[in-house]
Amino acid sequence: MNDTIAPERKRAGLFESALLKVFTRTAQVVDIEDVGTAFRIVTLGGSALRNAAWTPGDKIQLQFGGWVQRTYTPIDWDPAAGRTRILVYLHAGGPGAEWGRTVKTGDGCVVFGPRKSVRIARPQAPVILFGDETSLGLAAALSQRLPSAVQMLFEVTAPADTQPVLARLKLADARVCARQAEHGHLPALERELSVLLRLRPTADIVLTGQAGTIQHIGRALRQAGIDAGRRQSKAYWAPGKTGMD
Repeated sequence: MNDTIAPERKRAGLFESALLKVFTRTAQVVDIEDVGTAFRIVTLGGSALRNAAWTPGDKIQLQFGGWVQRTYTPIDWDPAAGRTRILVYLHAGGPGAEWGRTVKTGDGCVVFGPRKSVRIARPQAPVILFGDETSLGLAAALSQRLPSAVQMLFEVTAPADTQPVLARLKLADARVCARQAEHGHLPALERELSVLLRLRPTADIVLTGQAGTIQHIGRALRQAGIDAGRRQSKAYWAPGKTGMD
């Protein structure tokens, strides 16, 4: 039996390697910055990252082998230097967090992308961004492109862990709501979002992060009469599910 499985695994590995060579870029970790105890900013560099067509909100996927990958929204991208920065949430589960905790300067990595993910429909319109710890890279990217035009609301597990990265990424005016058991924080999220909508009544709304919370907030927006053309959603994760981005 083992003699049969081994060749199959070998063929799968060779097929994966061939696809990666065609569709991915190789890069190297050139800098790691700890931000508090829960996040790391990881800078990737290399000639393969030069001249990439990247727009704030686009995503990349890091390949960890065996068809395992995790998605990140770069904070920024320097196509001339061939460098990009991603934010890794260390307290998340799975291979991405494990990689973020153990990666070292000089390590190589395989990158798929950048590819389209979140694009602002009306570039000149104000934006309300809702998300969580997995949305902070996107928030930094959008706020750099649209200074003073992005209002942010995040649900987080530990506000004390999130504050250092908000300060580091110059997102200090973001509103933060702590998660509670049995989704007890959802009414508070709705109230905070209502405040932002009163401040920016014509804003486009981007919902990111946990799928269940996005669904709840989306229903509240529909009930409030917010036109579907002003809303877009991007679920990054859901409990018990893998492969989301």
